[in-house]
Amino acid sequence: MLAHVPTILIAVALATLLTVHILGRARPAAAARRDTATYAPARSLEIEIATPRSPTCGDGVCEAAETSCPGDCPGITTPTECGEEPHSDPAGEAVAWGSAPEHRVRSAAECCQRCMAHAAKNTRRPCNSWSFCYLPHCWSLDNGNTHTHGECWLKWQADVRHPLFGQRGRYSESFRRKNWDKHLSGRMPDGSKRNLTPPTHVPWTGGVIGRSVDYPRVTWTTDLPGADGAEMSSSAGERIVPWRAWESREQNLARGVPPEYMPLAKGNFGS
Repeated sequence: MLAHVPTILIAVALATLLTVHILGRARPAAAARRDTATYAPARSLEIEIATPRSPTCGDGVCEAAETSCPGDCPGITTPTECGEEPHSDPAGEAVAWGSAPEHRVRSAAECCQRCMAHAAKNTRRPCNSWSFCYLPHCWSLDNGNTHTHGECWLKWQADVRHPLFGQRGRYSESFRRKNWDKHLSGRMPDGSKRNLTPPTHVPWTGGVIGRSVDYPRVTWTTDLPGADGAEMSSSAGERIVPWRAWESREQNLARGVPPEYMPLAKGNFGS
């Protein structure tokens, strides 16, 4: 029968059989791996690069220095003996004028050290409380003055067991609305226009030397005066009347500041 099959068909059949035989033979493992590497689907290389998170003030996370966002970063940056309470402005008679160039410092810790150094050299009215402005512009009720970064106010209090404060903790919304325009007029030291509304928290940090601090277990709110004259209240139920350094002793007494806690003479202006 093969004699009747055209020669070309025989050649095609033989070529096909030869191809099937060659392809069907077992290949070396290395060749198989090369083929697999050659024909496997390509996978993209994913390199995870940590992208810095943009700090967001008000999210409850402290990403940067504690001074960057008063609401999120209320940390204490001074030794225990400094008695630091974040968002507080301890009062008292000023024994070192914080706005003077020679009394400006770089940190709360340095301000505390200044206070203790003053106490070591002065026995009559030694520094026992201090206030430090850590923001470019520290809001305060004495709107006739502009307090700026680095101010370190050294003060003397008559009774450190019952320290006086000018402002403390968080500002209530009613307090902020009432005093919204206090620092919207006037000029900054560089001549630029002041444009600062009350922040959410007291923009000062300060302490009473040697005093035990309950923060953050106990927090404070500065509000409008209550029936008892108190403008500051704590989460523990304590209420206090603020001492205002720019007012006379008589004015402070009239508002309800206990006389036994006040300086004997008319208070010098503080923060």
